[in-house]
Amino acid sequence: EGIDFVGGETLRWCDPDWHLRQANRRESPTMPEALHPRVLVVDDEPHVRELLRDLLHSWGYGTETAASSAEALRRFERGGFHLVLTDFLMPGPNGLAVAEGVRASDPAVGVIMLTGSPDDLEGESERLRFTLMRKPLHPDALRAAVRQALETLTGAPAGAGAPTAPPSRTPPRP
Repeated sequence: EGIDFVGGETLRWCDPDWHLRQANRRESPTMPEALHPRVLVVDDEPHVRELLRDLLHSWGYGTETAASSAEALRRFERGGFHLVLTDFLMPGPNGLAVAEGVRASDPAVGVIMLTGSPDDLEGESERLRFTLMRKPLHPDALRAAVRQALETLTGAPAGAGAPTAPPSRTPPRP
C-alpha cells in the first residue's frame, strides 16, 4: 500500500491516507515561524516535494523547497537552514552535489538523503556525514531521522510537539 508517483522514483508511504488526514487538519500555530527549525526540501518530483513539505510542516518545521541541486544550493546560500532533506537521483547534479555544497558552506547543518536507488551510498554517507534513508519510507522513521539530525546539530533533544530552532551558523541573507 502507498502512494506511487509516476515519472520517476516511487515513494511509498505505509499509511496511504495519512497525507489526506494531515491536509484536512486545522492549522493552529503554537509558536512564531521564526522559532521553527528550517528545512530545505530538494526533489525534482513536484508531488514528492509537496508531500515532504506538508509532512514537515505538520510536524512544526518551517520549510522551503527546491526542484534541483542548483536551485537548492542557491537557496541554501541565502542561509538560515538547519537541515537539508534531499533526494539522491535528480536530473543534472544529484543529491551528493547538494550534500557536498552544504558541507562546504556550513558543516554543522544536517543532511538527510532519500533514495530508492540500489547504489551503494554508505561510503558517501560517511564521507559527507549525511543520514541515508532508503525508500519506501515510513513517516515515523522520517520523523525520527529529522529529530535525530536536529539533535545532533544542537546537542539537545528536539521536543515532540514544540521544536525549537537550533542556531544556524549560516546567517540568513537579505
